[in-house]
Amino acid sequence: MRDRGFHHITPAEIAWQLDLGANDPDFVELFWLDAALDNGWQVGIGFYRSRPHDDGRPAITVNVVRPGKEYVEVHETYDAGAFTPTEFGGQWGDGNVLVGELDSLGRPESVRLSVAIDGVQIELAGPVVCSGVKFTSATPGYTHHRAETGTAVGWWPVAPRTDVTGRLAVGGEEVEVTGAAHLEKQLSSLPLAGRPGAPSAQSVWTWGHFTCGDYTGIWTDSAASAQLGYRHFTPFVLYRGSEPVLSTFAFSSSVERFVTQPSTGLPLPQVVTLKASDGQRDFFARLVDGQVSDQFELNGVAGAYYCRQAGRIEAEIHHWGALTRLEGEAVHEWGTQAGNFPFVRL
Repeated sequence: MRDRGFHHITPAEIAWQLDLGANDPDFVELFWLDAALDNGWQVGIGFYRSRPHDDGRPAITVNVVRPGKEYVEVHETYDAGAFTPTEFGGQWGDGNVLVGELDSLGRPESVRLSVAIDGVQIELAGPVVCSGVKFTSATPGYTHHRAETGTAVGWWPVAPRTDVTGRLAVGGEEVEVTGAAHLEKQLSSLPLAGRPGAPSAQSVWTWGHFTCGDYTGIWTDSAASAQLGYRHFTPFVLYRGSEPVLSTFAFSSSVERFVTQPSTGLPLPQVVTLKASDGQRDFFARLVDGQVSDQFELNGVAGAYYCRQAGRIEAEIHHWGALTRLEGEAVHEWGTQAGNFPFVRL
């Protein structure tokens, strides 16, 4: 990505890339939505056009974390003909929909979704607060693209913050909710993580998003494998209201402390730090008190780890001698290809 930079997302990135992934069961393309709700619930939903674990078929995955209650995860796979793509979202089966609207500039304006799978019903809708971003001037703005080989990788925060209201029903419990949602788009024709020594577009990474009052942030620190030179892709964007106030590739994320998760025997990042600067503003944060929402060995490969958490963020912004302290909620993940973290499962 030679012409890297920060630009408003366009309909070209939001649209499904239907020219990619044909007859490739390992290709992945999806929208992912996280929602932090006022009752303390955390919701994650994956809307897939092509999901590798389902042989490249369309699918929907739903995760619900409720404090003090059992974690809920449901999943449904569809035949290709049961998925109808649209310019911003689509329909899976008879009534599961993701519907986005664009404004006159072609930027995300609102988001609505309705999902009913295996006893879990979710309806959320609302206006977009922070419009999305791509990290190159190219259109579509892939993170990596080789037209001659058909390889492509893309990560686009489509709507980093949407103020949502709606209804959830889980296990017979029905609640009305409000909250903040994060929507992004992902695709890859290259393997993510995998076996020791294998080439990977994303060998080890951290990723996440947060809200602190009027502030919203998104980031990833994603490193490729040795074959791709261990190069890091490190965008960070901080918004205040709808306006980006800090956007930079001078960003790093570090796991400062690992522990072992007793229930799984897998490594758990206990403290993660974020550091970003654009030469005018400096940002520093700690991610603490995480509650694990998903943790497993990637693709069943021993030593390939994934952990996703929801927790607190404690942040500082330094600008022209002034210090602004922030506190809020963050969703973040850490993952690694096998061989990068050479410790046996306990």
